[in-house]
Amino acid sequence: MAGLTITPLSPSIGAEISGVDLSRPLDAETRSAIATALGDHLALVFHDQSFTPDQYLEAASIFGPPMRQHYSQHNMPEYPDIGLVWHRNGQAPAEMWHTDHTNRIRPPAATMLYGVEIPSAGGGTSVANMRAALGALPAEEQVRLHTLKTVNGLDNKSDTRPEDLEAYDKPIVHPMVRTHALHGSKAVYFHITKTKYIEGMTPEDSKAYMNDLLERMIRPDIVYHHQWRKGDVLVIDDRATMHRAHGDYDRSQARVLWRIIAEGDRPVLI
Repeated sequence: MAGLTITPLSPSIGAEISGVDLSRPLDAETRSAIATALGDHLALVFHDQSFTPDQYLEAASIFGPPMRQHYSQHNMPEYPDIGLVWHRNGQAPAEMWHTDHTNRIRPPAATMLYGVEIPSAGGGTSVANMRAALGALPAEEQVRLHTLKTVNGLDNKSDTRPEDLEAYDKPIVHPMVRTHALHGSKAVYFHITKTKYIEGMTPEDSKAYMNDLLERMIRPDIVYHHQWRKGDVLVIDDRATMHRAHGDYDRSQARVLWRIIAEGDRPVLI
């Protein structure tokens, strides 16, 4: 673990990790320190990294085993556990606040993004601390959220493959507040477009309530905004954050990220 430095980026969220080359094998103490730092800071930034796909998969294993991503048309050829985030194959930036893959029984513990090609301006990624978001809500609303559950499935984009719909669109129920498996804290947890409805509410009322929550909860002081540089790695704790992409960049320029999601635990509220 010699040389590892953790520097907080704000009082609420984010830390820069330096002194680590993620492309090289890391000892157990260093891997544990990085995993703990993610639970503490919720977003980790590593600069000046360079990977082969195999090295990138090994680095991501710090946070858990890789999960197969359900939009298989965007997976890297020959490396299906690495997703390609880029507009050149028809993807639109995911600009709504969300946490990844809530349509799985064991959703991701972490999303890991690696900046391969970066536009000259814009195209950043923002991450919000949903522990802080929960704590700022009125006490009676916190109590109510502790009782609510979402029913999740795929958000059925027009280019979703039939085999992905068959495999990943079965109803999955999760609590709207979950306890972090490592940190022990509680956070608001939902994906607005993968939530079919909140139990006991109509789909329309469910969407209206979630939109209202997002509007009230996500404030600048609980958000880390990452402006990409080539070679950056951003790791997001999906158990206690939401994130979004920003589409404010010139589409004649490339924005290519490699994405790996690491399997986590089944969300529970303790």
